[in-house]
Amino acid sequence: MSYRTILVHLDETPRCTLRVALAARLARRHESHLLGLAPTGAAEALRQVGGTFGAVEEAEWSRAALHARAQSTAHCFQAQAAACGTPSFEARLHEADVLASMLQHARNSDLLVIGQNDRASGEPAVPADFAQQLLLQSGRPVLIVPGRGEVQDVGERIVVAWNNSRESARAMSDALPLLARARSVHLLFVDAADNDAVAPTHELEASCEWLRRHGVAAEGRRVLSAAEAGRALLSGVEELGADLLVMGAYGHTRLREFILGGATRTLLSHMNVPVLMSR
Repeated sequence: MSYRTILVHLDETPRCTLRVALAARLARRHESHLLGLAPTGAAEALRQVGGTFGAVEEAEWSRAALHARAQSTAHCFQAQAAACGTPSFEARLHEADVLASMLQHARNSDLLVIGQNDRASGEPAVPADFAQQLLLQSGRPVLIVPGRGEVQDVGERIVVAWNNSRESARAMSDALPLLARARSVHLLFVDAADNDAVAPTHELEASCEWLRRHGVAAEGRRVLSAAEAGRALLSGVEELGADLLVMGAYGHTRLREFILGGATRTLLSHMNVPVLMSR
């Protein structure tokens, strides 16, 4: 498995430049085609003004303004990708809203790169559940870049959140191209401090052995913690000096809505390094 196409979401936020730089670095390392997607949102804007007074003029003005803004973002991406020495890249505009645009292009990509949703922003660039919906609907791994702090590189020292579940197995498989190039890989099993049940240490070692057969020198570690799993994972990432966390997105169905698990929500809100999630 390799990442032949990397899709990065483009917007006007200050963190977009950092996100593109990280995606370009991965594209060089994996010899991938880098696709920068700038959704215009024009289709949704046209629907919103369709029944108002002066709708035709307003709709045309809105469409032109949104298209010009997305075009400017795309030009910035192209200049940055070229300056980074990206071997193969293109920018693409799409008239749908951001989620619909990303989902349509995700199905023909191997890895999605997006930014952490900045809820403190007065005008967020994406819906509040943007990352969650991509995880649930795209069928592709999603690399989420933190909304704060510097990100120099990704994938040198990786922590994998392991719990012997289908989701963690899926995440390890989706992350293999990154794991194979890492200098160190730790499988971190966070267990409750008061858990008297027999720990699945044999399964943990079996997962490490599976990775070793793929050329990944992985080490397993069980951590007993009284803290919530997401917080414990963040502490483990900091302790090990990791620059990437790989984890499955967990969830359950309730009232026809798919609610992501507590650890996933914690990581999406408080991540301090890039997080690769898949489901």
